[in-house]
Amino acid sequence: MAVMSRRCIPYTPRLLKASEAKFALVTTAGVHVQSQEPFDTEGDNSWREFSDDVRGSDLKVTHDHYNHKHADSDIECVFPIDTLRALASEGIIGGVAHKHLGFMGFSQKLRDLYERAAPEMAAVIDRSNADGVILTAGCPLCHRTVVSIQREIEMKGIPTVLITLVPEGSKQMGPPRALHPKGFLLGDCLGGAGQTLVHRQVLLDAIRRWESREEPGTIWERDYPDYVRDPAIPNNGEILYD
Repeated sequence: MAVMSRRCIPYTPRLLKASEAKFALVTTAGVHVQSQEPFDTEGDNSWREFSDDVRGSDLKVTHDHYNHKHADSDIECVFPIDTLRALASEGIIGGVAHKHLGFMGFSQKLRDLYERAAPEMAAVIDRSNADGVILTAGCPLCHRTVVSIQREIEMKGIPTVLITLVPEGSKQMGPPRALHPKGFLLGDCLGGAGQTLVHRQVLLDAIRRWESREEPGTIWERDYPDYVRDPAIPNNGEILYD
């Protein structure tokens, strides 16, 4: 199998405006429908598919390597499906794609991820009606493995954007497009639980990054003054991760 160097960043120019495009969500934060089999937290290269009618209340997180306290009470922190649906209803995006993917990015089998799982997940998205993909992650390793999935999707001809809280880790893998919300705790990809306006603003900025025509690999950094850090959750360097 031919493998593209991370120094070469796959990049698909977007042809549609955001208002014309249907977006899918892909996450390595361990999100799945409550009725689906949970992930093996010691390492799991399987994924879960969600349909376009999935609701945030249908979802949960199985992942032992970051603090998902906020996502447990508000899945929009890592998987903003209801916020995305609201943007579609307002005409800001063209619609919500009919397939989304959840993955637990703490993988012990990286070669299998790169050579099999990531290409197969990209093929699922390619067979859907997605015109664009927004990706999120959980633990520090998730912020690297998510880029391998992002790159495969991009090589299918679908433009993508990653919301990363570990920009240096993600950057090493060569993400085509990315947004870094500065100062957010891991587990708060789009903001803390109940911070609805922050979720919306981060998602809007991610879509703007998706829509912008900039050099591949550029990571936007943005401040969100309305984001409130939870003092009960340790800093990124102190989270559960080994």
